[in-house]
Amino acid sequence: MRPPHRDRRGPALAALCLALILICTPAAAQEAVIRVLPGGTAYEATVQVSGSEHAFWTPGMMGERVPLQVEDLEVLDPSGPVDYRETGRGVIAFPEGNHTITYRAPVRDNRLVVAFDTPYAVTVALPEGVDVRNPLIGMVSPGGTISPGPNGTTEVTWDRMTVVEVRFYTPDREILLTTFGTIWLAVALVLILPLLISRRKEGE
Repeated sequence: MRPPHRDRRGPALAALCLALILICTPAAAQEAVIRVLPGGTAYEATVQVSGSEHAFWTPGMMGERVPLQVEDLEVLDPSGPVDYRETGRGVIAFPEGNHTITYRAPVRDNRLVVAFDTPYAVTVALPEGVDVRNPLIGMVSPGGTISPGPNGTTEVTWDRMTVVEVRFYTPDREILLTTFGTIWLAVALVLILPLLISRRKEGE
């Protein structure tokens, strides 16, 4: 007896749709957490990496890659520290796999810039007493979301970025800005008010 015919197009079509979904869905970005230390002169980074190499760099004045000097560098896997070797300025190599890299790097003039070779989900944690929300003296690169963190800290997050930048300030700088603004406003009123009065008299 001839076996009944089964329509194989259904499972094949479902498999094709699943493959297209997997191809079109972007892979989740790896995570990097940047914690600015109290005092604002350095930061500690915890970065997830996949592969066998990682580069530490920062954008230069013309956008060029400038090797970044880091301290307290460690490469970790689930079992603990992993040996690594330097293969160039700002470049290290280690056994193939998934690792976590931790290091410390300087912050200059209250301006933090962190760069990666591939897109990362980045979180920058600013210490208590530091802010970024005044656009005259603070700045967050596009795509950043500002939110309160634990213990009076401030967090800025990005979903998929290769370069993030934050310019932060302390309360005394904001007070100084407000003071200068008030002084300049008073000076402007003193200079402009007599002119307005004289014009009004001429109009009469």
